[in-house]
This record gives sequence, structure tokens and C-alpha cells, in this order.
Amino acid sequence: MEQTKKTTILAFIKATILAMIIALALVLIFAFILKFTGLSDAFIMPINMAIKAISVLVGTIVLCKNGHGGLIKGLVLGLVFAVLSFAIFSVLNGSFVFKFGLIIDLIFCTLCGAIVGVVAVNFKKS
Repeated sequence: MEQTKKTTILAFIKATILAMIIALALVLIFAFILKFTGLSDAFIMPINMAIKAISVLVGTIVLCKNGHGGLIKGLVLGLVFAVLSFAIFSVLNGSFVFKFGLIIDLIFCTLCGAIVGVVAVNFKKS
């Protein structure tokens, strides 16, 4: 039983780190695109949400590859991802600003994780 807990915690840490790396990479790519193109500010929020969704999606799929507990694993991964991404990007920005958008991010990432977790454990390979 103890080995299963350690394995689950290790898998969770790996999936969370992977999701954060993907988010950081995609944010950097998007920042370069914004710098060298004339994209409107209206694109920032939807692309930011897409980056979060992609990151949580990949992390949750990696975490749920063993085929059970997808809802809870996805919920927790999405929530932890949202909190960590807020903390990391706030440090990079130099200020911690708690706004309504943080609550939206927490809900969005948690729901993305839960939905992907349920789908990932129920997806049958052909």
C-alpha cells in the first residue's frame, strides 16, 4: 500500500511539472509572437486560457494513464496547476495581484482537469 502511495505521488509530481513546463514554453512562444506581430490585445485572454487548457490536458492524460481515479486526479492536478502557475507567473511579473481572474483560472483549470481525467480513464484503446 505504501509503495502505491509513493508511486501515485511521484506520478502526480511528474505530471504537474510537465504541465508547468508546457505552459511556460507556450507562454514564451506566444510572447515572441506578440512581440513580432501586430496581434490585438483581444487575443491574449483566449490564448492564455488555451495554453492553460493544453497544459492541464497533457498533465492529466499523463497522470491518468493507469486507468483509474481520473476525476479526482484531474481535479487536483488542475487546482494545483492553477495555484502554481499563478505563483510562478506572479514571481516572474514581480507582484502578486489577487483579482477575480484568479478565481476564474482556478475554476477553469480544475474543471478542465476533471473532464480530461474522466475521459482519459474511460477512453478505450482500439
